[in-house]
Amino acid sequence: MKKKITPITRKEFLKKSSAGIMGAGILANKPLSFWEVQKNPLKSILGRTGIEISPVGFGASRTQSPALTRAAIDSGINFIDTGRSYANGQNEVMVGKVIKDIRKNLVIQSKVMVEPGEEGEALMTDKVKTKIRKIMLKSLHESLEALQTDYIDIWLLHRPSRIEMLKHETVLEVFAEAKKAGKIRACGFSSHKNQDKMLNSVNESRCYDVVMVAYNHEGMFIHSKYGHKGEWDQQALEAELKKAHKNNMGIIAMKTCSAGPYSSGENETATFEKAVKWVLDKPWVDAAAVAMANFEEINEHQQLLYI
Repeated sequence: MKKKITPITRKEFLKKSSAGIMGAGILANKPLSFWEVQKNPLKSILGRTGIEISPVGFGASRTQSPALTRAAIDSGINFIDTGRSYANGQNEVMVGKVIKDIRKNLVIQSKVMVEPGEEGEALMTDKVKTKIRKIMLKSLHESLEALQTDYIDIWLLHRPSRIEMLKHETVLEVFAEAKKAGKIRACGFSSHKNQDKMLNSVNESRCYDVVMVAYNHEGMFIHSKYGHKGEWDQQALEAELKKAHKNNMGIIAMKTCSAGPYSSGENETATFEKAVKWVLDKPWVDAAAVAMANFEEINEHQQLLYI
């Protein structure tokens, strides 16, 4: 069940507190962000993890700008999504520079890409098991170092190409060991395709805390950077998402804007904010990781954090 706190709206707050905000800003010799003053955006509990997460997360993959990342945090976002493979590791480095002094206030999600062999190659040989362990441990060490942190809140298996990888004993062992060592708080996987089948394969075993899947109002996406298209069986995916939610798995949606803006009626203007809200209104979704590349996109989604 989502646990949400509903503060006053940004408009009401600014109207009532403008004098105090201005005075505080002058005394501090800098303007205070809305979050610094109010500090009470909406939060959801991410499945069984106990992690409090803002409903909109900042997808950092489309930017290398520390200023943009900090602006997202100042807007009220406490959830930052990155990955070891983004910008050849430099995306994590950028995020690390921004968060190092405010780490305790944030939820950081990163990912490990594991491709131990060719398609069809046996995965349970000692050689492949050793390779998987080596890849995962090296990636975790590099992520922690780049992010300048002792732990990652959510660590995901990044786009596994084979369903068998999800339940591979070495993958699960490394996740369990990293948890026990305090290097991660929760584990999971992300997927752009075969999402319903991948979810189905783990829904009964409940071996993952979190899943991150492509999900939006159209059941398809066009990649904003590379232009390729992806689609899925919306009914089948939603059936598995509902099962995962019932199993208390944390659910994070991605590609929420990649099917275009959304409108609920003919006389209503379609917007990307409404596209994200369509996703967040689903009771089985805890948060949406939205890739943002400029300040306008941050502003466009900010009110979803407070209303």
